Parts: sequence; structure tokens; C-alpha cells
Amino acid sequence: MSKNPIAHYQGDDTLNFWKAVKVWLNNPHVVNRRILTSTKLFSVRLNPAFKSLSMLAWTKKVESVIQLHRKNLSPSLTESLHALELQENIDISNDFELNDPLDNECYICLQKLFPRNAEIFSNSLELAVIDKGAGRISFFSGLLDNTKQSLSMKWPYRIEYESNSSQVLMYVEKEENTEKDPNITWLQEQFFPRFVKWMGVNRTENGLMSGSLNLVPVEKYAVLYHALKNKYGAEMVKIWPENTDPAKFVYEDVAIATYLLLIWELERDLKATVQKQSFVDLGCGNGLLVHILASEGHPGLGIDLRKRNIWDLYPRSTHLEVRTIVPSNLNLFPETDWLIGNHSDELTPWIPVIAARSSYQCRFFLLPCCAYEFDGRKYQRDSAAKSQYFEYMNYIKKVCEECGFKTDMDKLRIPSTKRICFIGRERYHTEAAINAQEAAIESLINARSIKKREDPAVHDSWSPAFKPREVTERVRNCTKVDRGLISDIVNMVADHLLHKVRMIDVGTSVRRWNAGGQLKLSQVAELLPQKTLKELKSECGGLQTLLRNNGDIFQVIQGKVQFRIPGSSTVIGRKKKRQKDSKSTKKSKLCWFHQNHPDGCPLNAETCNYKH
Repeated sequence: MSKNPIAHYQGDDTLNFWKAVKVWLNNPHVVNRRILTSTKLFSVRLNPAFKSLSMLAWTKKVESVIQLHRKNLSPSLTESLHALELQENIDISNDFELNDPLDNECYICLQKLFPRNAEIFSNSLELAVIDKGAGRISFFSGLLDNTKQSLSMKWPYRIEYESNSSQVLMYVEKEENTEKDPNITWLQEQFFPRFVKWMGVNRTENGLMSGSLNLVPVEKYAVLYHALKNKYGAEMVKIWPENTDPAKFVYEDVAIATYLLLIWELERDLKATVQKQSFVDLGCGNGLLVHILASEGHPGLGIDLRKRNIWDLYPRSTHLEVRTIVPSNLNLFPETDWLIGNHSDELTPWIPVIAARSSYQCRFFLLPCCAYEFDGRKYQRDSAAKSQYFEYMNYIKKVCEECGFKTDMDKLRIPSTKRICFIGRERYHTEAAINAQEAAIESLINARSIKKREDPAVHDSWSPAFKPREVTERVRNCTKVDRGLISDIVNMVADHLLHKVRMIDVGTSVRRWNAGGQLKLSQVAELLPQKTLKELKSECGGLQTLLRNNGDIFQVIQGKVQFRIPGSSTVIGRKKKRQKDSKSTKKSKLCWFHQNHPDGCPLNAETCNYKH
């Protein structure tokens, strides 16, 4: 172990230190983006004699257990402990609580890590040696497939809290002259700052929930996700005819389908049946989720008020229907097992209501996004101290429960900030008490609607003020804004950015180039007449949308605009992120920097994604 720490932090206390350790153990995917999910294989309390083992001794033990898992995908606890030479003098009955200040014991925890990209990265094992008394945790890892890359660190590393100096220190067991090793750089620049942040931040989504994929077995999730990704994802990205980003929407729907298929598999196991559940997806959008679920054997239907281009590419077995859903007795699904509301916008609060009124056996899956009330109004939060999303999630949970459902909540692993879902599988009430529950539902709808329904017996809309979205979606992509005006705005912003020359890495060399600075969006707005800003707001979604639409030139991050450096993975003020230029865009659009930047494009014509 290196005598000098590779990173340190002054302050805080031991309880906050262990709070951060708990986050890292339970959620390694939030920092290490190579990881899709992880599962704990076991944790045991060690005999105090093991505290004196060196890092080298633990490394050899981990190598032994890696070899065992390569030979046997699911070895028993006894076999794993034997490989670690820990089969004696341990306590396997006691798990540990990291936040317990009175616990000074020593533990080990073995976890299995699963990659997002199984073609490149191997499933890996990570052993954590936790010494509560000494205030330290050490990590050792190894990959299960030598032909692939590892998910975790090349070097064993240790994080410890020194109570006498109130410091958090991180050490790495490494060879000499490895300061520039990317593993160490990642620990210093990515992991450790996040670890320090966890020491002062409650990671429970404002008290709403903690963890993710809590309702499904994570190892099965990882295996099924990669299978569906290979089966549907890559090909769908190639043929994607929509204007939306396929890299986001395709793999998001693959992840949601994976989750639902596992939820339904668990339900079939519980009910001892092999008949696959039926479903209706209300507001199915591009229909990909419907296509995957139907292709995996679940009879279902997707309904949306607008047809998408991609619908024509699905086989006849994928049933999609153009229909406007107005919540009423005319839009019930008594023969359907599950209703799905995946980013269903104004239908979001209605999903549990429709499920409750369709039949006593109907269940639902709801993934809210935009916040709406029953009558179609945008949801308004009651407390400025809480975020609207936090308040709305609590509101939707209340709606689900008022509809009589025992409601489970979970957090999905999808490329979206809106990841919390609700699942209603069982009822609080018996089928005989359904009329009493109906009265509670009616009372809730009226309480949250401006206009009440006068005669509930009439088969009209359950909320007279409810208005569905327009069938024809309004295009707000700057197509109606004068191109000359857009060009003037782009050039004006660029002129104000050009004041900071720096060295940049363009892949094959490093050169001086005017990469510019940053401007707040409010500063850019002050440069434009109010008439122009109103025109952009009306036809283009606003100034920020215009700048984002010119993503080959600019990037907007945290309310500030800056140049997007051609060919460089560097993003000023942010972590490195690879640019994703589609093949269809490459070489078909003129390079703005080549034509307009005073230093020209930092790339040559062969390597630039745009035409010189």
C-alpha cells in the first residue's frame, strides 16, 4: 500500500464516512457508469485475527475466489469461504449495519458486478474488507472473463477515516510510477469527490425511497437486459425513423421491458401459473415497449392519439391503435391483466383509476414524467421547500392508495431523471367492498378538479374539464424562424465566447485553439431584443432550444452556453463525455468552425465529422 494518500478530505465525522461507504457499496453504478447493477453474494463477520492480514494476502484470497467463480457460476457460501480460507471462526448469521456507531467489528462483503455493455466488459467480483473499529474499508476486485475488460479498479484501494485528524484518506496498492494510470485518475477525479459529497447528502430521494431495482432479482435483470438489448436494441437503433434520440429511447424501453418481464415472471411464480399476462399500454408513443413485450409472448395492445413513423416497421403481432383516451366508462379494460402508463402525461393520475374501475383483478405499472392533475391542468406544488417532482410522486402514491391498491415503489435503471415507478398488484379491500372504494375514488377526483362531475351515473368523462393533447403535435424546432436571424444569433453568441485560448487534445495532437469561455443564458438573452426572444419562445421553444438545436457548435450546461470542441471528448467544466454524432449526420453538414471560427476547425477534413 502506498505510504502517501492519492486523495484526502478534511472534515466531517465517522458516521458521515460510513454513510458514504454504504452508498458506494449499495450503488456503485451511480459513479461507475460501466456497471449496470450489482448484487451482494454474502457478508460475514470475521475473527479479529484477520484484521492483521496484509493487502497482498487479501489479494491472493480474492484470486482464489475468482478462480472458483470462473469454474462454477453459482458456488455455495461454504465453497466461497473455503476458497477465501475463511471457513473457520466466522459468523455467517450476523449481517452488519454500517451506521451503527457501537459496532467495532470486522466484516467482509462479496459482491458481483454486472456491466452495461457485456460485449466489452466482464462480470466482476469485488470484495470489501470492512474494519469498523479502525474506520477503514479496502476493496479488491477481479474479472470473471479474462478476454474482456474489468468493471472495477485494476489496483486494490483503501478508504479510511482518521478520527484524530478528522480526515478521509484514500490509498492505492500500486506499482511505482503509476500516477498517470487511468484507474488512479478516475479514483481521484471522479470517485473521491462523489464520495465526499455523499458524506453530506442524504441519498434517499428526499425521503421518498432509496436504492433501485428493489423488486426484481438484479442478476436476472442484468442477464435479461443484455439479451433484450442484443435482440432488439442494436437493430432498432439502425432503423429508427423518429426525430428522437434512439440511443436514449430504444435502450430506455429495453430496460423498462426487462423490468416488467421480471415483475410478471415473479407474479406467475407466485400464482403457480404459466399463462403470460396481457397488457394495454396507454399513451404508448413509439410503441417499442409494446413490440418487445408482445414479441416475448405477452398479448397486448398499445394505444396513442397519434401514429408514429416506426409503427409501420413493426410486425403484425405488435398491435398498436390510434385512439384518444378520455377517462370514462367507455374506456375500461375489464379483460386486461395489466395497464401500463409509461410517461403517459395527462393520463398519469388516471392510470390507477382506470385499473381500479376496469376490474378487481386489473393491475398497473406507472412511470410518471410530466406532472398533471385529473382535469388536465399542470400540477402545482404546495410547498416551495420541496421539489415539484418529489411532491408529485407523493401525490401519485396517494392516488394509487386511494384507488385501493397496495402500492410498491421502485427506481428503474434508465437514461432519464424521472425513474421512480409505481406498481399496483394487490388491493387493500375485498372485491365485495368495491362500491365503498368507488366512493373514495370519486371524492378524490372531485377534490382535485376545478369542475366536478354532477351525475356520476352518466357515461361521460369522469372529469368534465379534462382535455387530451392535440392529435397533431405542434412542431417547435425553429423551422418557422427566419434562417438569417438564427445565423445572426449563432454568430453573435460565438463572438462573445471567443476570448479564451487554451491547449486542446484533438486526438492525434495537442494544439492551441480558441476554445472560448462561457456565457450565462441570461447574458445571451440581454443581447437580444424582447421581440426576438418572444418569437423564439413562440416558434422555437426559446433561446436555449435554439442553441441546443445547433449542437454541432454549442453545448448548454447548467444554464451556461459554451463551444462544443470538434473531435474532442473534453467538455469544459464537466466530466469527459464522448460525442455521439450519427452516421447520417457525418460529412453531410458543413463544419461551422471550418467556415467561421478565426482559428478554423482544429481537425482536418478527414477526421472532422462535418464537411470542410
